[in-house]
Amino acid sequence: MTSKYAAYFHHFAEAVAIFSTEGDMLYRNPVFQALFSANEYDDQALALMAEIPLLQAVKNGESIDHIEWTIRTSADDIILVRASFSPIVNEQGEVDAFLCVCRDVTKEKKLKQMLEETQQRLQLVVEHSTDYILIFSNQRELIYIPSLWKKEEMASYPCSYEDIFQFIHPDDLPIIRQKFDELYHTYKAQIAEFRKRDRRGNWIWMEAHGKAIVNEQNELDYVIVTIKNIGERKRYEEKLRQLAYFDSLTGIANRSHFERYIKQLVESQTAFALCYLDFDKFKWINDHFSHQAGDYFLQEAVKRVQSVLRAEDFFARIGGDEFVLLLPNVTKEEMAKLADKLVTAFHQPFYYEKQLIQSTLSMGIAFFPKDSDRIEQVMKYADQALYNVKEQGRNGYAFYRPTENRKAVIEQDLPFAIMCEQFYLCYQPKIKLGSGAAMGVETLLRWRHPSLGEIPPLEFIPLAEASGFIFEITLWVLEHACRQVKEWQMKCPGLKLAVNLSPFLLNRPELIHHVKHILHATNFAPEHLILEVTESGLMENIETGKNILTELEKIGIQVAIDDFGTGFSSLAYIRNLPVSLLKIDRSFIQGIAENSKDATIVDTIIHLAKSLDIQVLAEGVETYPQVALLEQMHCDFAQGFYFSKSLEAEKLQQWLEEYNRSVCERDDPF
Repeated sequence: MTSKYAAYFHHFAEAVAIFSTEGDMLYRNPVFQALFSANEYDDQALALMAEIPLLQAVKNGESIDHIEWTIRTSADDIILVRASFSPIVNEQGEVDAFLCVCRDVTKEKKLKQMLEETQQRLQLVVEHSTDYILIFSNQRELIYIPSLWKKEEMASYPCSYEDIFQFIHPDDLPIIRQKFDELYHTYKAQIAEFRKRDRRGNWIWMEAHGKAIVNEQNELDYVIVTIKNIGERKRYEEKLRQLAYFDSLTGIANRSHFERYIKQLVESQTAFALCYLDFDKFKWINDHFSHQAGDYFLQEAVKRVQSVLRAEDFFARIGGDEFVLLLPNVTKEEMAKLADKLVTAFHQPFYYEKQLIQSTLSMGIAFFPKDSDRIEQVMKYADQALYNVKEQGRNGYAFYRPTENRKAVIEQDLPFAIMCEQFYLCYQPKIKLGSGAAMGVETLLRWRHPSLGEIPPLEFIPLAEASGFIFEITLWVLEHACRQVKEWQMKCPGLKLAVNLSPFLLNRPELIHHVKHILHATNFAPEHLILEVTESGLMENIETGKNILTELEKIGIQVAIDDFGTGFSSLAYIRNLPVSLLKIDRSFIQGIAENSKDATIVDTIIHLAKSLDIQVLAEGVETYPQVALLEQMHCDFAQGFYFSKSLEAEKLQQWLEEYNRSVCERDDPF
């Protein structure tokens, strides 16, 4: 039997031996021989097999596994051996011998011991950490949960993936589920904040970090989620938010919060009412009682306002005694009812240390975007309405009414008209008498206001001059007109552009630099530009005006005197100025065909101007007799409704094409 198994077990990697039922060794393979000391293996084996319970169990046909003992090897080392014993049964079913398979498990034992120690240390770290560590399988099964969580949260363990969610605030569940899905689908790390219910039923803020662990084939093995309590951080953040966005005295929103909130409303195009509130007599309360009394009054006044407001209304303190309300999606009727309640709420006196304090409430109200689609303007309108309430005795409210504040609206909106693209240009052609050709165009500024409609130049130009905005407006007109006329010159070569120059600019030497820059930027030839200055305006700024006009003439720009004849100047004085064109005022032109005196004045002006080598243009020409008489007087140019009224660019271009075509047909009848 020994030879039967010898060939079979000779090359086994395990140590194999065969014993008789009495414990005698019948066979051992080379590995077994090398494992045991040559002098001791028989004794050790016999000692092992002499164990009556073990020997008897194997004799009875049982297999014995995982028997361990220490031995001394041939290298004189002490090792741990694990053995398994199996009965060898003959053909009659009787146990003939025992098969013993041995393996050196010394390293395995040490590794297992080290692993257990490592796991114990890791367990200590995890269990005593302030963070929770959860481990999920690749099938989203919860395979590890710290004992602290189990003790505090879970009635039983293990629990399912969904069981974890029962402790999360319902409002935070969607984002947590989304983060979990992204983590499992993309393997990308995820971070999320959420609220978790503790043992007392309170909601505490937590932060979770999820990380996917993948194997060498980039397949998901499991997911580790660490969760830490961020309640303290949240409380600190809330304190910072309170400091950043809320007024320390009254507890309501401050200016920063107001600006942030109103920006959100505007960006979402939410209609709202903006109300400025004024607690009447606040300064008097501070002066006649104390600042402590003033602080108390503000706190109590804020409470009264809050008692009337709706849940969605926004109340802010944006300055010392400046308070503002934002009421989203409120109608004018609803606003009026609410304003009535607010005013009435202040009819009851305030008491501070047994002292009676009487105050009333004044409110100014404007609407976005009904009154304006620019929030700065809405605030100004509400402030205007508040001013009107104060002017009428306080203790009430008022809505902004544009018609009652026309001049104030124009003054306030004028600086923004360019930025808001409310200005536009019209052009009126100038005709060369005799040939009838279009010599050039005069550009005229127009303002289309969103609430006031068309505002005449005579209404806003004086305000622009008084405020100083006329400089920026003139440069805007000049640049846009140069670009437009440059385009027309492609079909009308030599077409000239006339732009009105405010007398207030004749004391601004920097004008010369800006005009040069615009001509260069638009590639507009200086000789095609005419700057028109009123006669009276030039006389008021004669010294500086002469210098500026002289510098402009050096560039090649022509200078024209507008409305000539309405002032007190004389041609003798004008001959010393760099003027190349006189524009006779329309008041003289209107009567030249019927009034001989007007005709004589116009004829005299024309002849005197010619003697000074100055060309003449007649303004306000409306009839053919006027045109015929002006031609007889050898007037150079004419401008007026007889030829065309002022037109916007697109219509003026069409007019030029049709007029030039008609002139050509007249000159060449064949």
